[in-house]
Amino acid sequence: LFQSQDPYLRRMMYLFIKEVAETCNPDDVIIVTSSLTKDMNSNDDLYRANAIRVLARIIDTQMLGAIERYIKQAIVDKNTLVASSALVSGIRLHGANPESAKVVCRWVNEVQEAVSSPNDMVQFHALSLLYEIKKNDRLAISKMVTQLTKSNMGSPLGVCLLIRYISKILNDDASAAVARMAQTFLESSLRHRSEIVIYEAAKAICTLDNLDQRDLNPAITVLQLFLSSPKPTLRYAAMRCLSEVSMRHPMAIVKCNDDMEALISDPNRSIATLAITTLLKTGSESSVDRLMKQINSFMNEIADEFK
Repeated sequence: LFQSQDPYLRRMMYLFIKEVAETCNPDDVIIVTSSLTKDMNSNDDLYRANAIRVLARIIDTQMLGAIERYIKQAIVDKNTLVASSALVSGIRLHGANPESAKVVCRWVNEVQEAVSSPNDMVQFHALSLLYEIKKNDRLAISKMVTQLTKSNMGSPLGVCLLIRYISKILNDDASAAVARMAQTFLESSLRHRSEIVIYEAAKAICTLDNLDQRDLNPAITVLQLFLSSPKPTLRYAAMRCLSEVSMRHPMAIVKCNDDMEALISDPNRSIATLAITTLLKTGSESSVDRLMKQINSFMNEIADEFK
């Protein structure tokens, strides 16, 4: 099958090897490994990418040392499929065992170069691996985050990852200088062109510890706009986040009450349920009375799991 030129058959073969290799005799795996190593040096990018992914599933630390230079070359490869495959394989190998993790940590220069890739997915995978390599060094993570906030990351997924790392740093008691930089970046991300970045930034701000109510206002304003979005996913995400905020700062989201009341009749019952339960926490006495009347008809319309 390794001689087949049919790309679909070859990809099925790679998937099959990944599934059965861990249950096979190690002596049999060596035979496959030599064929995969040959594919890893092929001129066909599809074969190279898939061979790297499969090898990451079946090789031991000793074999990893032998093919390490090929994976490092693949990380900075111009072909985005090959680069992403090498980075994802690095993430897997880093978590496999401590010995493999030590080998992967030697790839830090190549991974940092991949973080600057113009391709969104390569940048995302590179940042994921870079964090895994440095996550036990708080100073290195702070330095990495500070550098990346000053750069212009093009990948929305990469920026979302960066926001999550910033949120973790802030909740882990960062220094005053890093905290100011991080909060400034989160607020600037609320004006990003990508909706997923805007939501991730708003969610991060809303979940930070020790924030005053006025510090939440920019994030609450963004979430309020999402409540009237034509996309059910955005409405649900905003509603879920506001519901969590209402547990700690109910007065901060009172200005969203009118928008949330409109969602009681939303065709998506999950959104409508969240709207009602949140309004019961934030509404005034008169609005709660009105809500109770609406709940009676609402309860008759929804399925048992929502009740």
